[in-house]
Amino acid sequence: MSSPTLSKSYYRSSSFKVAALFAFLLGVSSLLLMWFLYDFSQSNLIRETESSLISEVRLAAALLENKSDAEIRQFVSIKRPEAVHNLYLYLAPDATILAGDLAQLPPVIQMKEGIIRFTLDSQVMAGKVHTFENGNRLLIARDIGEATQSYINLQWVAGLILFFMMLVILVSFLVSLFVVSRINRIGRTAGAIMETGDLSRRLVIDSGWDDLSTLATILNALLERVEHLMAGIRDVSDGIAHDLRTPLTRIRTHLDAAKTSGMSPEDVQMTLAEADHLLDLFHALLRIANIEKGKRHQAFETVALHTVLMDVVELYEPLAEEKQITLMVDIAPQAAMHGDRDLLFQLCANLLDNAIKYAPELSKIDVTLSNNPLILTIADHGPGIPESEREQVFERFYRSEKCRSTLGSGLGLSLVKAIADLHKATITLHDNHPGLRIVIRFPD
Repeated sequence: MSSPTLSKSYYRSSSFKVAALFAFLLGVSSLLLMWFLYDFSQSNLIRETESSLISEVRLAAALLENKSDAEIRQFVSIKRPEAVHNLYLYLAPDATILAGDLAQLPPVIQMKEGIIRFTLDSQVMAGKVHTFENGNRLLIARDIGEATQSYINLQWVAGLILFFMMLVILVSFLVSLFVVSRINRIGRTAGAIMETGDLSRRLVIDSGWDDLSTLATILNALLERVEHLMAGIRDVSDGIAHDLRTPLTRIRTHLDAAKTSGMSPEDVQMTLAEADHLLDLFHALLRIANIEKGKRHQAFETVALHTVLMDVVELYEPLAEEKQITLMVDIAPQAAMHGDRDLLFQLCANLLDNAIKYAPELSKIDVTLSNNPLILTIADHGPGIPESEREQVFERFYRSEKCRSTLGSGLGLSLVKAIADLHKATITLHDNHPGLRIVIRFPD
């Protein structure tokens, strides 16, 4: 089933729409918050001032009910102690001041019902009028400058909040646009890989400060790993086709000859040897696959690596003596690690077997194991491996041109690399002038 194709313009418009929607919702929320703060503060100021003045006027009206004009004038002149900071004016119907805190009525005061707001000597005042039955009026006012200033300060704070909220909206819009565009770019690359099957494509990384760049880096490493594995599968397939063709052809030839003239014991032995070689080949491939899957961790234990290496040396000493090769052994005692003993034995055995196989007669091989840090080194004086091929020799079925004539399957170093990777060890190849020096550094 083919994957759907989405154009770049679709991704761009989608990114913009998502980011714009986010910014719009945040902007509306900010404006609603600012409106609430403004309306609440204004309503609270008006409500508090009006409630206080109404209470004061009602109290004064109750106290002055059925009082004479002289008593009212005395009340206004003396004032109650708790109302000493209030402004009291007792006015005639024509606005003439009969008693109170002012000699004359400022022109800014307009006598009317409800709350009166005026300025007196740079003070912001709010007052309320009570009208007596004879038409005289009582004006009670108070200074609301402090409350007004608090309201103005609150407006400034609300303005600053709105400014920073708009700044947050802008930054959020840009960040949203950045995030969505990066996610869509990852999606486009993944879609292109699915459509074309080109695993060499990589995600573009143009920044290093954000988590999406870290994700893109990890995905690129994943793609590189997948590409490497796919290439390995192709190489294995080619290697199997190449390496199995000859032994299978020989087995078929022997079996075809057996139909007519029978098989001699030598032919039977050769056929069995070819079959055993094929079985060993498949066994090695399955062993490598099993190790690379990490299924051998359950067999990990504390392994005395120096004892394992000594057992390998003792096993291969007769083979070295046949070629008159001297094994120079320097193994540190008490060299231990956490791992799989059988696999570590296989690793050491493969390396020493290769060294003896390719080393010339009357030469020597150095086998060294150091402790703290734990490093295994095997050096021979054979043909060595060119620097250009040192990465390829760990691939399955790869064999250097210098070693084509030597019996082998090209899986020995692949198995060594798989075991080293399982134990989180690093393996490097160096020139031994002449020959090859293999160094394996195990984790501490």
